[in-house]
Amino acid sequence: MHELKLENLGSQCFEDNKITSLADYVQKVEELYSILEKENNANEKNNSEEDNVCGENNSEGDQAKELRNDGKRELYFRGQDNIEYGNTCPSLVRNKKQYNHESNMINDFLAKYPDLFKDCQNNVDRLALMQHHQLPTRMLDLTTNALIALYFAVEKDNCKDGVVYVFNNFYNEEFVDKALDASFTFELDKLAIIPHSSSKDHKVLKLKSAKRDSFSDQIEIETSLARMKQTDSKDFITEVTKFYQQLSKHSKSDKEVWGKAYLDYLKALNKRIDYSSLSCDAGKLLHKYDNFNDAVPTIRLYHAIERDSGNFDHIINPVEMYLPKIVTPRIIDQRIKNQQGLFMLVPFIFDNKGVGTESLLTKTQRLINTLLYTRRDVHTGKDKAVAFTIPCCMKEQIRKELSNIGISKSFIYTDATSYAQDIANSYKN
Repeated sequence: MHELKLENLGSQCFEDNKITSLADYVQKVEELYSILEKENNANEKNNSEEDNVCGENNSEGDQAKELRNDGKRELYFRGQDNIEYGNTCPSLVRNKKQYNHESNMINDFLAKYPDLFKDCQNNVDRLALMQHHQLPTRMLDLTTNALIALYFAVEKDNCKDGVVYVFNNFYNEEFVDKALDASFTFELDKLAIIPHSSSKDHKVLKLKSAKRDSFSDQIEIETSLARMKQTDSKDFITEVTKFYQQLSKHSKSDKEVWGKAYLDYLKALNKRIDYSSLSCDAGKLLHKYDNFNDAVPTIRLYHAIERDSGNFDHIINPVEMYLPKIVTPRIIDQRIKNQQGLFMLVPFIFDNKGVGTESLLTKTQRLINTLLYTRRDVHTGKDKAVAFTIPCCMKEQIRKELSNIGISKSFIYTDATSYAQDIANSYKN
């Protein structure tokens, strides 16, 4: 395999797996899942051994070596019909003017077609419907079905090679480091940003999956933020960035200080916590968290969430907002069901280096890259993301092969027009 150069994807190195037929693609995907099964089995074994060993003394260095995944790794696929596209960003991010009017577009659509959203239970449902009606949103379409992604990669005869990118539900620590370095002038430890939990004996950190369901409080927070006026959302982003800077002063001495302090906070939702009983760093952080929680922009966000979801505890974990999440939507239409679709919720940009230093596209792509599925290159020792490229000359053949197994336009788009086109094409040649 030679290296695929995709400079606009954060200069990320990719394995280039060229696809010449449907059978070739299926074989390569099966190889991926075989590797994934071994990884998950090894992780499950390590977690089981850890549960059986209590009371051992682990140094901080040992903790780093013993880092485990809390859950199984899953794969998600995204097909694009033009490899020269140069990014995997959602449509909203590719147009700066639309990005600056995100909340206006969402609320205008809701006002124009209220009946369309009558069965929606939260903002994820609403954004998913808007996405399928081609309104630009911060939701990036993914699928658990590699064949569906392949269809999107070969859908158009545009004289361009197609490509399928592979994502997963755990953050790549190296890519998170790159994103943090590019975002902030201060040093913020990745373990303060990557969601994690402690093991039973509280000596081993476990990375938490980036996957959330559509009723997740965290997802409701971020999708409600998308509906706020731009001035209000910017003010909130400023508050979060301030908190990151304050957190950076503590994370060097104790990488778990925020995680432990926040768990203590959650145990007492009435906020009547005796900070003096906590460590000095934890107590100081919780005082700063109180300031963040009581800031006017944060209170405005709480009001927005309650408008959309009803009662909501006034609890936000600011560090959860930095990285993208994988969201599983409710099956609210046939298209989501057939496409086995899910979304990556692309986060707002939090940084203190200034808007003009890099484009919005570059900043967003760097965050998206943190969920790329990678394999370690045995020669260089570096992680390479996995991608499948389909030469333009093979697109028509692979479309026919996909159609033979039922993956056609009418299956993907589930409307009468698509079905009619499929019928017409079947008699064309």
